[in-house]
Amino acid sequence: MCVMHTALDVLAWRWLRVKNTARPSPNTQRARSDDLEGIAARLTQHLGRDSTVTALSALEPTDLTVDHLREAFADYADSHSPASIRRAMSTWRGFCKWLWSDQNLLPENPIDRLEGPRATPWRPKPLSEDDLARVIIAAHVPSPTARNPWPELERALCACLVTTGVRVSELITLRVGDIHRSPTEHARLHVSGKGSRGRTVVMPPEALPILDSYLESRAVHLKAPRAQDLLFVRRDGTPLTRRALDHVVLGWFRRAGVNPPRGALAHSLRHTYATLLVDNGGTLPEVQRLLGHAHLATTQAYLDVTAHGVEATALANPARSLLQASDRPSRRN
Repeated sequence: MCVMHTALDVLAWRWLRVKNTARPSPNTQRARSDDLEGIAARLTQHLGRDSTVTALSALEPTDLTVDHLREAFADYADSHSPASIRRAMSTWRGFCKWLWSDQNLLPENPIDRLEGPRATPWRPKPLSEDDLARVIIAAHVPSPTARNPWPELERALCACLVTTGVRVSELITLRVGDIHRSPTEHARLHVSGKGSRGRTVVMPPEALPILDSYLESRAVHLKAPRAQDLLFVRRDGTPLTRRALDHVVLGWFRRAGVNPPRGALAHSLRHTYATLLVDNGGTLPEVQRLLGHAHLATTQAYLDVTAHGVEATALANPARSLLQASDRPSRRN
C-alpha cells in the first residue's frame, strides 16, 4: 500500500466530487458532508487532535482504524437515532471503500468490520382525523403572540400540505409557475421530487382559493411574483427554510393542543395525507404515484399502519361475491 500524508478533508472533497457527478439532491449532498464531519469530530476528540478549520482536516487515512472508528461511532450513537447511524455508516463505508480500492490508501475497508444497529421496519405516524381537524383550524387562526403575522401564508402552507402530501423539500422549492390551471379540469401542482423525479398532483378546488388569497397578499407585501419565483417565501422575500416551516407547523400543533409527533412536524402531515387516502379506498399504486415513491414497498407501510386499511383491502376482494353466488344453489338443494 502506498502511504500518503494527505489530510482527510482534501480526500473527502475529492470523493464527494465523484459522488456528486450522479447529481444527487442537495439534501443528500449535505447529509454526506454532515456524516463525514460528524464522525470525524469524534475521531479527533478520541485522538486528542486540534482541528483548525474542520475535523477532517486534522485526520489522515492512517487514523481510520477499526478500533478508532468503532469508538467514534459508539459516541455518535449516544446522540443519534439508529437511522442516522446507519446513514453515517453507509457514507463512511463508501468513503473508506474509495480510499481502499480506488486510492490504495487503506489496507482494507474498516467499516466492513463494524456492526451497525439493526434496521427496524419503518412505520409512518399519521395524525388522527380529529387531531388533523384541530391542526387545520389552528393554522387558520393567527398566533396572538406573532410579531409579524402572515395568516394568508400559514393557511396556504396548510392547504398545500394536507391536500397534496408533498415532501418538505418539495414544498419549499415550489415555484409560482408550478400551479397549472385549466377551465375544464381541476388545477394541478407540478412537483419536483426525489432523484429529479417530477410528478403532478391534483390541487383540490378547496385549496386553490386559499393559495390565491396568499398570492394576493404577497403582492401587497412584496412585488407580484413571476412564474419562476419561489411560491412560498417569508415576509422579507427570502426563501422559506425547513426550520422556518417546522416553526410555523409547531405553532399550529401548540395552538391546537395536539401533542407534536417526533421528527419533522410538516412531514407528519404527509403521513396523514397518505393514510387517509388508503383509508378511503386509494389503491397502493395510486398512492405511490401521488406521493412520488420510487418503490411500492415504501407505500405499503401506509397500508400496514392502519387496521382499517388492511381490512378494507381484504374485504374488497371480488371473490367474495363469486363465492356467495356459488353457494346459493347448494343451499337450495
